[in-house]
Amino acid sequence: MKRKMMLCERIMYVDRDTPFTLVQAARIRGRLDPEQLRHALDRIQLKHPMLRCAVLDGDSPQIVLEDDPAPIPLRLVARESDQDWLRESHIERETAFASDRAPLMRAVWIHDEDGGELLLTCHHCICDGLSMVTLLRETLALCDCPDLDIGRHTSVNGMEDLLPEEVLNDRRAHRNARWKAMAFRLFFAVRRKRTPIPQGEFYVLRWKLPREASQALAERARAEGVTVFAAIAVAFSLAFRTIRSDRANGKVFVPVDIRKFLPRLSADSLFASAPGAIVALDNRTPPDQIDELGYWNQARAFKARLNQRIERLTRNVYEFFIGLELLHSVFDQFIAERRSDLDAYDVTLSNVGRIEMPRDYHGFHLETVYSPTLHLPWRTTTSVLMSGFAGELDFSFMSDLHSLPREQAEAIRDHVIASLWERGRTANPAETDILSVREAA
Repeated sequence: MKRKMMLCERIMYVDRDTPFTLVQAARIRGRLDPEQLRHALDRIQLKHPMLRCAVLDGDSPQIVLEDDPAPIPLRLVARESDQDWLRESHIERETAFASDRAPLMRAVWIHDEDGGELLLTCHHCICDGLSMVTLLRETLALCDCPDLDIGRHTSVNGMEDLLPEEVLNDRRAHRNARWKAMAFRLFFAVRRKRTPIPQGEFYVLRWKLPREASQALAERARAEGVTVFAAIAVAFSLAFRTIRSDRANGKVFVPVDIRKFLPRLSADSLFASAPGAIVALDNRTPPDQIDELGYWNQARAFKARLNQRIERLTRNVYEFFIGLELLHSVFDQFIAERRSDLDAYDVTLSNVGRIEMPRDYHGFHLETVYSPTLHLPWRTTTSVLMSGFAGELDFSFMSDLHSLPREQAEAIRDHVIASLWERGRTANPAETDILSVREAA
């Protein structure tokens, strides 16, 4: 297979020198044999064609499926402290792939006699957060049972392998996509090309909301008729408004998983594209005047607005993909724009969701799974990835010093933690300092 890179992939690729990577981490107790891990990585590489692909740069980069790719690199690191995995995660995020040869994945096993941390790293052009969880699940399952049948996927050869046949032959969808693409190209034709603004030092904050607080928040959200995600979005919005004051705009960007609208794509396929929706919250009432009733009213309003935007997005999802393929000519201008302009929202809030996988295996135990982290290459990079595992909510908060000073990020984190504890009404927010795991970036 040798095909033109789709624009939805190209946006997540940018160029060969950009370290646009996702890192998935898990903590393991017990013995995870490196030979078993090597075997597992070989098997998942055999299953997923994108793990055998390289990218050939050009005016329109090409994806090439290699017949005899190099194996997924596995690096073994002696574990000396609980902080080692944070350092190694930072190294993985900042290290670009040699994308002109496969694979666009690597692994690190940081271990001592009691276990350690497993890191899986992929280029974002082949993976999103859900894909990273799939790779972790399959890797551990194969370490547990080397002969397990995990199936084998065929290559994705472009739009014809993503969109339903009736959509590919729908003249109306193609016509609407052409009009939208024309408007987008016209926008860039009359807009002066922007000069990229360098990012500041990148950093990551991590924390978990313990099981009792996570469950209490879920029960309270259910009683209020909203999702936990809506409650968390309000917490972040109020925290940004409290800490950033007039520099906050009360908007959240939410990536949307669209796999269910792509029937040719199986649930365990590697996929990267996630169009999103900007959702505005109430930014008129001062945050210190929003009481308990006001908080949950905001959560209900957020849920309703997000559902409306998702419905609008899903109605046009096929036109979105068709239209993207008509915009390769303005790709450089689009990237320059993203690297020079401020976002019209405070934070990207991504929900990986509840991570379902076994905890007990032959010889080892999965203690916890952390939310993925990534280094976005844009002008503003503030992003939160959240997930749930074993009853606990886990958060990764990422930004750079030009987008958001670290002390403000830490204040936002503490405000969110206290708010979520208070919403569940299970503990004193003053106790939350012990929850933070800080990363020296």
